[in-house]
Amino acid sequence: MFRLGDTVRIKSGSFAAFTGRIEGINQAKALLKIVVEIFGRSTSVKLKFTEVEQVSST
Repeated sequence: MFRLGDTVRIKSGSFAAFTGRIEGINQAKALLKIVVEIFGRSTSVKLKFTEVEQVSST
């Protein structure tokens, strides 16, 4: 389903509509570590699998 380096769009929460790149995957907890760019700075956020949709895969 999700792989490191994939681009995803955030569907809900504070970062809704942002796109980012997957930098980490925790299958056991169904969490992704996503890096998004906000105000010109890279920021890591942890989100559930259900909070994102895949845009492109590597």
